[in-house]
Amino acid sequence: MGKFLPRRFLGLPLHPMLVHFPLAFWLSVPVFDALALSLSLWPWWGLALGATAVGVIFGAFALITGLLDYIELSETDSNDVRLAARHGVRTSVVWTVMTMKLMVAGLTETQPLLVAGSLVIDVLVSALLLQGAFFGTKITYGHYRDKP
Repeated sequence: MGKFLPRRFLGLPLHPMLVHFPLAFWLSVPVFDALALSLSLWPWWGLALGATAVGVIFGAFALITGLLDYIELSETDSNDVRLAARHGVRTSVVWTVMTMKLMVAGLTETQPLLVAGSLVIDVLVSALLLQGAFFGTKITYGHYRDKP
């Protein structure tokens, strides 16, 4: 499977490069939601949805490259397999929730109740995302720490 999809760019692993984009965009979403509730719905709600969408797009590529890395890692006797699974489950749930949020927001009329509900969901999802990022960081730095 990894032979058909690239996992490296200029000799560097793609997954650690890609994850910064959804992380940055998704962590900005609760801020935009809060600004939309406290100042005015527009333009802040539009920025929140835009940041969510960009995070979903980059997140899809990060998930694919992460899955390819996980497949390779699971073929070894590494202790990082369980940690990688915990990382993958959390970030996959975040991607799924953010994708569903975009679908609901696209089908629903924008109103303060929708934005307030999104703010609650986005704060919870951000906590899950930070957990996943923590596990991913432990894998990455643990992996490179063991290399000469």
